[in-house]
This record gives sequence, C-alpha cells and structure tokens, in this order.
Amino acid sequence: MRIVRLRFRRPLASQTGTGIRNTGPVELLTSLRVAAFLSGAAFLACVEGEYVGGEPGAPVELEASTIEVLGSSDVLAVVRDLEVLSDGSVWVLNSSAPYFVGFGPEGESLGAHGRAGRGPDEFAMPSAFLAGGWEGEAWVLDLARHAMIRISRPDADWAEIPLRSEALPPGSVRTGMSMLTTSVRTARLGREIIVPRSSGSMAEGVLQFRLSLLRADLVAFDPKAGGVRDLVALGDALDDPSGDFIRSDGGFPLWYRLWAPCGEDLVRVYDRVRNQLRGFDGSGAELPPIDLPPVPFTEVSPRQFAAAVFALRQAELTGDVASRLAAEDSLRLLDQMAQRVQGEPHELASYLPRYVDFRCSEDGTMWLNPLDLDAGGLSGGPWWLRIAADETTQGVRLPDRFDALRFASSRIWGVLPRRVRPTDRRVYNVHCSSWYLTLAVGLEVS
Repeated sequence: MRIVRLRFRRPLASQTGTGIRNTGPVELLTSLRVAAFLSGAAFLACVEGEYVGGEPGAPVELEASTIEVLGSSDVLAVVRDLEVLSDGSVWVLNSSAPYFVGFGPEGESLGAHGRAGRGPDEFAMPSAFLAGGWEGEAWVLDLARHAMIRISRPDADWAEIPLRSEALPPGSVRTGMSMLTTSVRTARLGREIIVPRSSGSMAEGVLQFRLSLLRADLVAFDPKAGGVRDLVALGDALDDPSGDFIRSDGGFPLWYRLWAPCGEDLVRVYDRVRNQLRGFDGSGAELPPIDLPPVPFTEVSPRQFAAAVFALRQAELTGDVASRLAAEDSLRLLDQMAQRVQGEPHELASYLPRYVDFRCSEDGTMWLNPLDLDAGGLSGGPWWLRIAADETTQGVRLPDRFDALRFASSRIWGVLPRRVRPTDRRVYNVHCSSWYLTLAVGLEVS
C-alpha cells in the first residue's frame, strides 16, 4: 500500500468541467511500477496540476494529476473501512486477518495486526470503525463481542468499551446498509457514541425485518457512565417509507439507512419520503431540514434492476457472499434475470435505494452518493452530491473507481482498485490547501 498526494491549485467551488488536467495514466503507472520494486517505504515527489475556472456551484470533475508516494504495504486484501486520527495517522480495516493496517502522518508503517477468532485479543466479527474515533484513538465495532475495541495501539494492553446493557442488548446493533455486508455505522457525537438499535426479527418476515432496520433508533451511549439514552427514533421521526414501496409477492425494499454526524452536536438523516436531510441536535430536538434536488432516478429498466440485485442472486446460488460465478455464467444469469423481471419502470424504481452513502465533514459539509444504475450492484458511482453548510448543492465527480470512505474539510479518504502487481496494495492522498479538495486514496488492488 502506498500513500500519495495530488495537488490542485484552486478551490473546489471554482472548478468545473473536467476541472483538473490529468497528467496521464502512463505517468501514474510508471511511478507505481518503479516504486513496486523498492523494499520498505518508497518516496516520490509531486507537482501541481492544471486548473480550469468556472462558476461556483457548477459540476466538478476531478482526476488524478501527479502523485507523491509516501509508504507501502502488501498485506491488504479488500479495504472495508478507514479511519483518520487527529495526529494524521490512518488505520485501515482489512477484509481478512490481519484486520488492521496503520500508517503514520508521513506514510510510515504503524504495523499490521488483528487475528481472527473468538479467543483473547482476537476479532470474530469486526464490522466498521467508530467514525470520529474516541479519545484520539481508532476503535472498531466487533459485533460478536458487542463492544468497541481499540486498535490503534497494538502494543498496549487490550482495551474495549462494552455496549452490553438492558437498553442495548447483544444482537440489537445491526446493519442498515447492503444485505451482503455486516458493516454498521457508529459515530462519536461529543462525549457519546451514537449506535443504531433495532429489535426486529426474521420471524416477522423479510419485509417487516427490513423495514425494522430502516426504522431503527439512534441511541447515545456514554462510555464513561455506561448509560444509554434515546436520541432519535427513526420510525417516529421519519415519514413511513413503505408508502412509496409498490409491494409484490415476496418482494422487499433494498433501501439503505443513511445518517451521519455533521459536527459535535448535529446528526443528519436522509428522509426518502420527503427527499430531505433531516437534522437533530444532541438532545434529539429537530432542526430545519435541507431540501435536496430532484431524486436521481424515478424509473428503472428490467436490465438495470437485474444488474442491481445480481449480487444477491449470486450469493443465493453460490452459498456465500465471497464466491463468484464464472464470467459466462454471470452473463447468462443476468440475461435470465432481466427476462424474468416483471413490473413497470416506476415500480422497479421503488425497490432500489436512491442514495447508497451519506457522509459529513467536521465543518458540516454533506456528501450523498446516488445509486449508479449503469454500474450494476447496489453501489454508487463516481458522482457525489456535495451540500455546503449554506445548503448550496454541487455535483462532484471523483476519480474513476474511487471509493470514498471519510470526508474532512479539505480531504476525502477512500480506496481505489487498480490493476497493478497482484500483491501490491496502495494508499493515495490528494492534497490541496484551504478549501482545496484533497483526496487521500487507499488503493485496493484487484
């Protein structure tokens, strides 16, 4: 894994069109190939890219300009999450052991650790990082332990924050995102940890269970006192989304539960029915909502629908979420699914999420990622909707295949698959000053 930095000369709000001139994939790949044969950390210089001005609020397309390689590691398989600490260090959640890989502010290796298992100092179900960290450290939610575990000090004694209580029993913290992942969003809000709590079960049927996840309570957990209080009951605060859902025999919605802290005393939640970002302060009191632009799509073709739900069907056939069908079998299955899809375009659209991710930076800037119908799968594409604190909206196109995971006031951190050496894993940092956009990219190699 390498950390690199790309620089842009002008603020994001001033960039439009292609925005940044790409110095070219040949230069990018050359730098990577040269560094791939170096042992330990490799360091390369970077220069600034070109810029094309435009009107504030106009769409922006960002591409890599030049690269500064800061570090390297080869233990990552698939990056599931990423956390950036106040000292500039970065910790990555790997899909397999060692689960945690760390990088210092200058790209120096902080080591890799985290064994799989249920024994002492082992991780059975690491889900996702606690967004915002706790007391300057990175913590991961382990669903099997029902606890937050500190991972950014591997040489120190084991430290965990148990979540178990009468108000937050084991098994009540569940994902509200894709059905193929165990990732659960949790976040620090002031001196409390916000956790989604759900009491639904599959005994009620798939449809009611799925709706119960969307209607979860956001509860505030106090690690010092161990107390739990209700912050927002999404089932009460949000309009009932099932009214927008056109039911069919055995069908259920694939929507995502989207929320994020947007400062030290503000939580924003996406309301599908109103097409708004609803706001709640640290006491749970509602704040004025933010109206969003028209929804990204209202109709879906049978082929698009089949491509969106293909991974779910593939998992049914293979028996697990990691196995993949051969290319020719995948194409044959997709054709069969598209031919069997029934429903009008607007009916098919009611099953799918409009947005698949929602993030906030510490300055209150909000980012929504629309579902990309052309990409296939229930995932977003390179375009994000940026909503400034003054509610100005702007489309921002990130580099192709860049998977954004953390947003700061001047940086976006994420992962980017790239076909280079099979054992190489890279992390990229795209830098600019003031409110110039910085992309720090962790490259995951396919």
